[in-house]
Amino acid sequence: MNIAGKLRELRNFQPAPESPDSLLRAGDVYLKYVDSEGIHTDRIDVQVKFDAVIFASRHRSESKEPTLTTHWTGNATREADFGGKPKTLSLADPPRLRAALLALDKARDKIGLNYTVTLEATHHGPTNLDAPTLFVEIGSTEREWQDANAAAAASEAIWEAATSPAKGTRAVGFGGGHYCNKQCMAIRESGYAFGHIFSKYFFDEYDEEMVRRAFERTLGGCRTAVLDWKGVRGPERVKLLATLKEMDIEIVRT
Repeated sequence: MNIAGKLRELRNFQPAPESPDSLLRAGDVYLKYVDSEGIHTDRIDVQVKFDAVIFASRHRSESKEPTLTTHWTGNATREADFGGKPKTLSLADPPRLRAALLALDKARDKIGLNYTVTLEATHHGPTNLDAPTLFVEIGSTEREWQDANAAAAASEAIWEAATSPAKGTRAVGFGGGHYCNKQCMAIRESGYAFGHIFSKYFFDEYDEEMVRRAFERTLGGCRTAVLDWKGVRGPERVKLLATLKEMDIEIVRT
């Protein structure tokens, strides 16, 4: 709600006269409040066609570290405890994720926030909105959720992802922990734009079909995989490399 409030303040959202759905509009961007938790919002009943859905959300972590984060939605394994369907991925539009991360970086530095900016691996729902589904989040406690400056940073990231996707080499990411440090570096330093990212936990029940699906669910086509090389155990890396080579995917080590 705080992020949405900043969006309305900074981008002058107004009621959309052409919509009976209580939508607000600024340019080509619509803002809708939903009653359900974002991860369980499996339908968005609006009368307008949309190219992507970006949720303003809060993030929780055991570390309680102040964090600004973004990620695609989906469940890469049979676990679906936090919305969406098992082994189902949302569509991903990599330039939007790239834009969101870089905008979080820029806003953090401009405002002077002592927050970590990072990507998260693909996780949780919703998975069936039939449009690229991105989360931009403030973490990790109520103190940060109420931070107006953090909300301003998140709102800028949402606006940039919605209006100014940042071109880059489209890639699917593999390996590392839930927080995708190597993939962040690949965006910032090497010009990559990521669709889905599967952390090392995916390999506990490795599924070749899900690897293939991650590329299929990437808009604009994708023929590159970026591997956190040390973030995937040796035997599991052998399986992944075999799958990627069979698919004729470019493999980039990081």
